[in-house]
Amino acid sequence: MHWMRKTAIASLAGAFVAALGLASAQAQAQTPITFSLDFRALGRHAAWFVALDKGYYKQAGLDVSIIAGQGTAQAIQAIEAGTAQIAFSDVAGVVAARANGGSTAKMVSVIYQKAPYAIFSLRDGANVRSADQLAGLEIGSGAGSFTQKVIEAFMAQKGIKTPAKFTNVDPSARVAMLAAKKIPSVETFVMTRPGVAKAVGSSNARTYLLANDGLVLYSNGIVVREDLIKSKPDVVKAFIAASLKGWKDTMAKPEEAADIVVKLNKGLEKDVVLEEIEIVSELVKTEVTQKKGLGAIDAEAMAASVSLILQTLPGAKLTANDVYDSSLLPASPVLP
Repeated sequence: MHWMRKTAIASLAGAFVAALGLASAQAQAQTPITFSLDFRALGRHAAWFVALDKGYYKQAGLDVSIIAGQGTAQAIQAIEAGTAQIAFSDVAGVVAARANGGSTAKMVSVIYQKAPYAIFSLRDGANVRSADQLAGLEIGSGAGSFTQKVIEAFMAQKGIKTPAKFTNVDPSARVAMLAAKKIPSVETFVMTRPGVAKAVGSSNARTYLLANDGLVLYSNGIVVREDLIKSKPDVVKAFIAASLKGWKDTMAKPEEAADIVVKLNKGLEKDVVLEEIEIVSELVKTEVTQKKGLGAIDAEAMAASVSLILQTLPGAKLTANDVYDSSLLPASPVLP
């Protein structure tokens, strides 16, 4: 009996050591990935932190670090420079980077199925609700603003011949000028909606999202370099799948997602985070993603997006196939 007890103890000890060895091997197998956001961490970025906090990346064999960005163009520069391996950027940024030469960035999953470009006005003022109202409208914008070019291309598609009048207004002053009725409308991202409502009064704020009136333009998504797609396709696939689980959870449980973001990013306010989650969910969850899954890329929509962006880049010669690769999306769609 004594001998049997010793044997049993030895067996248990051996199993314990083997389990520790397996856990150690799994930990060592974690592939380090630096993921660059397009801006500092905000409510709109909740899904990435949900995937991180819930261990979705680690379960996929990835050791992910999330870093702040300074715009979509800079996020692409980060992966080109090797500061990050994966970035959250937009199709327009990818097209511009490739058109300017040297970049091999590709979109592998479109998160914002709708572009966030919006025009804000007052209900007791310009009250912009349709494209035809853009004809001759004064819009507070910025010199060289890409949004201005998008609006112009959108108006051309709608057959509107009378151009809008774009007035150069510093971004920090636009909402205040709108509230003071010094300008009838301003262009900015739809994520600004809570701030506009607070400044002008929620009952008087009017949001015109171009994507809700026919603008077909993909926006932000997961961007990687071609060499990573070729050398480590499984890593890219794993990152996409884990991230989409984060997005699914964020939209299903926004309160929980907000708590995670606030916990991991000091200085953020939960109510503001929740407002941004609500807004980006409107860009992410569409009829297409409800059928094809989150992050889906439709070939026709991508072709239309690239075509519109190329209108803002005279002389650029690219095709949609140069810009994206949908082969790494999950075989089983992650439905919202």
